[in-house]
Amino acid sequence: MTQAMRRTALAAAVAAGAWAMASNAEATVLDLTTAGSSGTINGADFSTTITQPTGSGVIHSFVRLGDAAKKTGAVIEGYNTDNRPLQFDENNSSTFTRSLVLADMQTVNRGGVDYYQFLLDINQEASAPLLSLDELEIYQSNSATLNGYNAGTKTFSSGGSNLVYDLDGAGDSTIELNYVLNSGSGSGDMFAYIKKSAFDQSKTYVTLYSKFGEPNPNNDGYEEWATVVGINTPSGVPLPASLWGGLTLLGLMGAAKIRSRRQSA
Repeated sequence: MTQAMRRTALAAAVAAGAWAMASNAEATVLDLTTAGSSGTINGADFSTTITQPTGSGVIHSFVRLGDAAKKTGAVIEGYNTDNRPLQFDENNSSTFTRSLVLADMQTVNRGGVDYYQFLLDINQEASAPLLSLDELEIYQSNSATLNGYNAGTKTFSSGGSNLVYDLDGAGDSTIELNYVLNSGSGSGDMFAYIKKSAFDQSKTYVTLYSKFGEPNPNNDGYEEWATVVGINTPSGVPLPASLWGGLTLLGLMGAAKIRSRRQSA
């Protein structure tokens, strides 16, 4: 091989290596498979959670994807809406898949910054507990019935929505989750913190699209998204156990006062 050919081959190898490193830099895998792990992707914070219980009747859930019929190899996706029929793998019940009003959400402050907090509860077989969250997009609109999602354009055919957050906004990203970190269905597995400043307060509804399953597929049960309950939570929406506990305590205190008054009389 001549010197010129060697220089050409070396230049090609360097270029190929640079391209490979750039490609790898664009791909992000956030490992949340160990307790207490956390990380940031495209300006949003993600962390494992030990919140318990957060099951049906306790959390403010708004979209449920998949069911017990989903087995090994399943990729599931979907978004919350009041529109019917549903487009993907969403649970058809309006209790578990419905519109979400921004005013119903409560902000949490972390390090002096206000965030909207989303809770993810996953379900997997204990023998194969890992699950991949491949896509997470949050939209806002003035429609409770968004429909016709297009993954290529990241738009809805019903129109009028704007993209607030995209997990892949800074390159292809995946979050790896571990079902066995918590005690089972309804325990909560991950918190996602999206900055409040990213949201348009004049837009009424929040729509969350997510996709799971590559490389670690859904193999048992559903994946469910919920929010921290705000002061404007409508009647009929499940309230957190802590609030029910507080109401119970107030009731007991009231009953004790009534008994005390009766005894003194």
